[in-house]
Amino acid sequence: MAKPLAIRRGFVIIEHMSDLGQGSGSGNAASLALAQLTAAVDALLVLDYPSLTEGELLELARLRERQVRRLAGVDGRALAEINTRGVAGSHGFRSSDWFLVDLLQISKRDAHDRLDAAERFAPRHGISGQPVCPTYPVIAAALEDGALSPVHAQIIVSTLQGLPAPVLAERGTEVEETLVRHAATSSPTKLRTLAARITAHLHPDGDLAEHRDRIQRADRNLSLFRQPDSTGDLLAHLSPACQAIWETVLAPLAAKRDPDALGEDRRTDGQRWHDAFEEAGRRLLATADLPDHAGLMTTLVVTMNLTDLEQRIGRATTHHGGTLTIDDALRLAAGQHVIPVVLGDGGQILAHGRKHRLATPAQRLALFARDRGCTFPDCAEPAARSQIHHIRDWAQGGMTDLDNLTVTCGLHNNEAPRQGWTATMINDVPHWTPPRWRDPDQQPLRNYQHHPELAHRYDPPPDG
Repeated sequence: MAKPLAIRRGFVIIEHMSDLGQGSGSGNAASLALAQLTAAVDALLVLDYPSLTEGELLELARLRERQVRRLAGVDGRALAEINTRGVAGSHGFRSSDWFLVDLLQISKRDAHDRLDAAERFAPRHGISGQPVCPTYPVIAAALEDGALSPVHAQIIVSTLQGLPAPVLAERGTEVEETLVRHAATSSPTKLRTLAARITAHLHPDGDLAEHRDRIQRADRNLSLFRQPDSTGDLLAHLSPACQAIWETVLAPLAAKRDPDALGEDRRTDGQRWHDAFEEAGRRLLATADLPDHAGLMTTLVVTMNLTDLEQRIGRATTHHGGTLTIDDALRLAAGQHVIPVVLGDGGQILAHGRKHRLATPAQRLALFARDRGCTFPDCAEPAARSQIHHIRDWAQGGMTDLDNLTVTCGLHNNEAPRQGWTATMINDVPHWTPPRWRDPDQQPLRNYQHHPELAHRYDPPPDG
């Protein structure tokens, strides 16, 4: 079918350029092809869109979508060749995905997805120059024809990977061809439904639970990306077993806490689950049950400048390259297997290691026996699920001694100081003093949740 006049006008420049590349080498042909692509896009950008009929607009949208899909095939061929030649290594990058991040200014996830698609769908050459067919040739051909999108392709690949081995060997090509044919006229949602029906039809008497597990495990994925501001994005699709484990781990940690001296728990569901995930990581790090990494026990090293530490300004740096506020760094440094390193203004190491910051195992046992749990007023969190808090801050000269330490859960260790609460020792017992806006008299409060036998007693405020 002939293109509408307005669209033909957009491509007329290509027709006049097509003869220029005759007899040119591959390099010149590539340059010419890119020039033609640029010219086509330029022509489309200057079209008089208000003058197009509805039919012309719809056909333009369909044709544009098809060509965008085809460009993914171009991308795959180029990336496959870049991988084969080891271009990333020759430019000093440890992997092709990081090379693409720098070369194309794209995200790490986008680079990973593009390289994964190139591995599966792009024809390429081996080290000795022999041609290597795509892993999924039918899908690859359809992608380069623009008949399906990368999302369609992923659905088909997941379906094939989830088939039982005997079914895949006998009917895999047929399934691939059938789904590719239907993808041309189906949305990803409809294609996914059709794929499930085809799978059930091919394996009616088999163990469907086992089949579903194969698909689910084939689809498992998790990526952790650090953003420029040192926040992170966690993107994951979990297998049923992994989902069950993390639901079990996080659900109790993410439970809404009972009202206490801080008031109601006003965190959103997402914030509570985030905090639970952080707390689970703290506890895992504290177990020392992780494998060694880079030849060392898995340990978080946090580096900060002495001036920043004393003035509570600037940022601390982790050995992974992220940054934290000084307050966050100090809270992390209260945990086991977190080593704070303090540098002087000239970069020299002034303090290093646990002995300058962390309570010893014997001190922890003594604190657990004395406090029994979080000492913040009305908190029922037991000592086994809590952290150690310096009453007089370590950065301000506070010693890691029993009379300067108290047990505090992760929530109150973080939130109470932010709201202006301060810990103090009265008669060798930890108390918490509320901020003036909450209590003008700032009467220190003790938590009796873990000492109900003493709740009837009244602790007078300190003299003066």
